[in-house]
Amino acid sequence: LSGETAKGDYPAVCVRTMAKIAREAEACVWNERFFEDLMRAEGNHDYDHTYTTAISSVLASYKCRASAIICLTTSGRTAHMVAKYKPLCPILAVTRFDQVARQAQLFRGVLPLYYEQDRVDDWSVDMDNRVNFAIDFGKKSRFIASGDNVVVITGWRKGSGASNTMRIMKVA
Repeated sequence: LSGETAKGDYPAVCVRTMAKIAREAEACVWNERFFEDLMRAEGNHDYDHTYTTAISSVLASYKCRASAIICLTTSGRTAHMVAKYKPLCPILAVTRFDQVARQAQLFRGVLPLYYEQDRVDDWSVDMDNRVNFAIDFGKKSRFIASGDNVVVITGWRKGSGASNTMRIMKVA
């Protein structure tokens, strides 16, 4: 099919067919089992706080049947780590940096959201605005509904390398 896409008469049909095959194949993967196998294979490594938060968030998303994992990210590293463990739900990576948003498209399950609003002086209000931006996107895209759980990963301070907080929110 990839040869037909590159030089054939029906490239659009081939892309739709490949997308359908990929969706069907992804549906057959038992993600929670994959997560457990990956954790067992990694053994007892010394993980930093961002890695530990990413692992905990994926596990929490399985247990509470989250509709999405929302990462507020500066560098994209947190979303990349979460994607490694293949959660069932989409990962919404909210960033103010266009390059980070473009690069995040390379990771499986990550939907980068470029947040263009100016920073608010009150950091917690700014953080809540970005979380609500992601929830609104999920509602418009119809994979988040009122009453659903979402897992939110944030940092304890501004800037890169501070992701250490995970919370589970019920969407209003």
